[in-house]
Amino acid sequence: MDVYQSLVAVNPVTLIAQICNLFIQLFLVKKFFLDKIKAVLDARREAADQEITSAQAAKAEAMEIKATYEKNMQEAKAQANEIVDRAHKTATARGEEIIRQANQEAAQLKEKAAADIAMEKKKALNDAKDEISGVAMAIAEKVVERQLDSSDHDKLINQFIEKLG
Repeated sequence: MDVYQSLVAVNPVTLIAQICNLFIQLFLVKKFFLDKIKAVLDARREAADQEITSAQAAKAEAMEIKATYEKNMQEAKAQANEIVDRAHKTATARGEEIIRQANQEAAQLKEKAAADIAMEKKKALNDAKDEISGVAMAIAEKVVERQLDSSDHDKLINQFIEKLG
């Protein structure tokens, strides 16, 4: 048990030697390495600060670009809406113009058809008049058995047409 007890026991000379050894090590570290360690830590701190600063600048620039982009998008949307509105108005006006022209052409065709019908009606009436006058002439000649002159002929035709209505 003596071996174990010597491991746990405190020897004052060894304790003082270890404390002196610790102070010597601290002094050597401070003398030779502390400035270098501080320089490395300061360099790392400075690099981190620079990275943070550049990140903030990049973020500010990105926000500015985003604002410009959003403004451009709004302008583009406004222009697109304006173009669509103009196209809609143009299409509506063109549609109305086409309808107006179609109505005009339909009215002209209607008038022409009415004129053609009236002309055909007159022509048919004249043809019917001629046929009726020919038939009436033949009947009148047979009835009267004589040749009628043109004034008698016109009178007979007019009388016959009046009777037909």
